[in-house]
Amino acid sequence: MRSRLKSAIFFVFSVLLASSYSSCDLINPDEQIPSFLRIDSISMATGNGEGNPDHNIVDAWVYENEKLLGIFELPAVIPILVDGEANIRIRGGIKLNGQVGTRIPYLFTEDYLGTISLFPDSVVNINPTLNYQNWVTFDWLEDFDNVGLSLITSDVSDADIERIDGIEAFDGKTLKLALAEDEIIFECKSGVTYELPGSGTPVLLEFTYRSNHSCVVGLFSRDQGGTFQVPIIVLSASEDWNRIYVNLTDVISSNSDFINHQPFFGFVRDEDHVGEAYFYIDNIRMLH
Repeated sequence: MRSRLKSAIFFVFSVLLASSYSSCDLINPDEQIPSFLRIDSISMATGNGEGNPDHNIVDAWVYENEKLLGIFELPAVIPILVDGEANIRIRGGIKLNGQVGTRIPYLFTEDYLGTISLFPDSVVNINPTLNYQNWVTFDWLEDFDNVGLSLITSDVSDADIERIDGIEAFDGKTLKLALAEDEIIFECKSGVTYELPGSGTPVLLEFTYRSNHSCVVGLFSRDQGGTFQVPIIVLSASEDWNRIYVNLTDVISSNSDFINHQPFFGFVRDEDHVGEAYFYIDNIRMLH
């Protein structure tokens, strides 16, 4: 009797143990092994009147079958739970006004679209080159390599514009905005006025710069009552070359009576700044 009881207990224990393993398999099924998409960089295609291909696309907005997988800072390796063909969309991303908290897609370019074959635990490399949309308007393109200049100094400026080349320049020729030690104010603006769209239409002013002094970027905007100087952003000194995308949309759209605009760059010497104060700028592009 006792041996039969032990046998029954052992049988019940074995059944319970087997059931627990079966339940674990149901609750924790084998995880799918992802495939990986690697994006080291995104390039810009120019050559049809869009200016220099200089850019600062820092993010990839990645979609799989039109579902956003995420916004990935480049370079990036992106896991995708697909085994086989996948429809991939990649959109370039920028930091608006150079701020980390305002990462947005660069709306003026076409997306990369492709059908690629993915295999679990393998890596596919894609480094897209993006083209500008055919509806983009380029109001102002300036690389300072031609004879004329599209920037002029304002009446308040203590110094004039200097064009440089060689190791100091970024690409070909570069514009140097500088104050000698006994000079206080530098200010320059576009030599022509631009009619820019309002009503929330995205308008960007982008350029590459390096400086040892802060600099204000903004617009001279004119309506029937006169001209208003509107500062938009203050750029801190930067030892390294940096490309920035300045948002002009809000200022232009804030007053429907604005007739035209002139971008400006300027700075007033800080009291504690010793020696030459300079701001180098290259490859300006204003578009909407």
